Amino acid sequence: MMAAPKLLIRKRMQSIQGRVRPCGHVQALVDPALQALLEEHFLAEALFRRSAYSASWPAGAIAIPAALAPAMGSFLKNDACPEITVKTMLSGQHYQGATIWELMCFELVAKLSFDNMLALIESVSQFSHDVIYSGPTSLVVDDVCAFERDAELDQPILSASELAA
Repeated sequence: MMAAPKLLIRKRMQSIQGRVRPCGHVQALVDPALQALLEEHFLAEALFRRSAYSASWPAGAIAIPAALAPAMGSFLKNDACPEITVKTMLSGQHYQGATIWELMCFELVAKLSFDNMLALIESVSQFSHDVIYSGPTSLVVDDVCAFERDAELDQPILSASELAA
């Protein structure tokens, strides 16, 4: 059984060129077999591009805390805002902030990127078998053969007298 993917977040104050700055490092930790598949076929897939989020934050995404909203608007318009791909998420990405608010924005962007990576992983995990989708409120069936076997087992067994009737 594969371990669930996790996002490692490290925050430190580091001395850089004579100034102490807030720095962060994020890295996705995934099962080695899954990592090999992602590295072979999906390294260049974008998980976060600031241009896609600078105008609006998508509904359903991790919420921007009210205290961070002003800084986030500036962060998303700044050229220093990182682009995050599967490659950078797997190998780790370091960010040096000018302020703690920038570092907090980077952390939020990393969390959103990780959520996007989980969606990508879910889709990639379905390559080995068929999926049946019957609408937004339906049950998604990942393993059709197992579903059909379970359905057969759920059928009532009729006796010979019931069949004759």
